[in-house]
Amino acid sequence: MLKRSLTLLAALALATAPALAEVYPGTTVARSTVPVVAESGGALETLSLLPGQRVAAGEVLGATAVQKLFATQDGTVALCHAREGDAVDGAVLEIAPTSRYTVYCTVESAYSSPETQLVHSGEQLYLRCTANGTHRAVGVITAIDGAEYRVEIIGGELYIGETVYLYRDADFTSSARVGIGTVVSADPEIYEIDGILQELCVTEGEAVERGELLLTWSSAAATQILSSAEGIVTAVLAEPGQQLDAGQTVAEIARAEDLCIEILVSEDAIAHLAPGQAATYTRSDDPDETALGAVIGDISFVAGDGSYRVTILPDDPSNLPLGLDVAVRLGE
Repeated sequence: MLKRSLTLLAALALATAPALAEVYPGTTVARSTVPVVAESGGALETLSLLPGQRVAAGEVLGATAVQKLFATQDGTVALCHAREGDAVDGAVLEIAPTSRYTVYCTVESAYSSPETQLVHSGEQLYLRCTANGTHRAVGVITAIDGAEYRVEIIGGELYIGETVYLYRDADFTSSARVGIGTVVSADPEIYEIDGILQELCVTEGEAVERGELLLTWSSAAATQILSSAEGIVTAVLAEPGQQLDAGQTVAEIARAEDLCIEILVSEDAIAHLAPGQAATYTRSDDPDETALGAVIGDISFVAGDGSYRVTILPDDPSNLPLGLDVAVRLGE
C-alpha cells in the first residue's frame, strides 16, 4: 500500500513540475547603456562608429572641427593677448583698422523709397558733411543691425564728430541718399573667444585683410570624442557634418556587465522560476554547442499573450555580441 502511494505522489509531482529542461530561444540585448558625448561644440568632423562595434574605454571615436575666426575689416594686428593652447575667455586679438574713421549710421533722413531704406553689408557709399558739403569720403558698410549700420572709410577726409549724409552715387543725388551718420575715431577691433586657442594665424604688426583667417579655437580643451566605457556600440546618434552642442550625445555603449539574454516563458512555467536560479545557454555561433553558465535575473509580465519576459545573466558576458541568437535551458 505504501509503495503504491509513493508511486502516485511521484507521478503527480512529474505532472505538475515545469518542463525546466525545455529549450527556450533567446537573444542577447543590453539592459542599459552609457552615452558618448561631445565635450566640445562645433561641426562633427569625424565619427568612426557602427552599431555592434566593440570599443575600449577612452578610445578616440571622432572629433569636432575647430571653430574659425576671420577679420571683419582691413587693418594691422595691434595686440595678441594669448598664445596657442591658452584657455581664453574674452579678448584674444586687437586689430587697428586701416581707416582712421568709423561712421555710425541710420536710415533716418534717407530718401523716401523702398530702395533707399534697405542697405547691404559690403556696399560702397559716398559721404559728405551736412554742414557745407566740403568734407567728402568713400566708405564700405561693414555691419548692419536693423535700421542702424556701420561704415568704414576707405578714402577721403572727414572730421571727428561731424555729421554726414550717405549716398549710393558719387554725385550725391538726393534720391540716392540712404542715411545719416556721425564720424568717430576708428578704435581697434577686438576679437573675443571663449575656449582654447588652437592656432594663431597672425602676428603682432602684421597687416590683414577683411575675410582673412585670424585663428582657430575650440570650446573645450579636447576636440576629440572619447569612448566613455568599454563595450559595444548600440546606437550612433550623429553623423559627420552635423553641428553639435557641447555635451550632446553622439552614441550609446553597452558595457559587458549590462549585456544579458532575454527569453519568453509561459505562465505555467513561470511559477517555478525565481531570480538567482541556475541556467545554461548555448550560442548559435558555437559549432560545438558548449553549455555556458548563467542565472535567472529579472522576470516581468508581457501583456497580450500571457507570457513572461525572463532576463538571463551570463556568468561571463565579456564576449557576447548584441543580437546573438542563443538557446537557454532553465534549472540546469
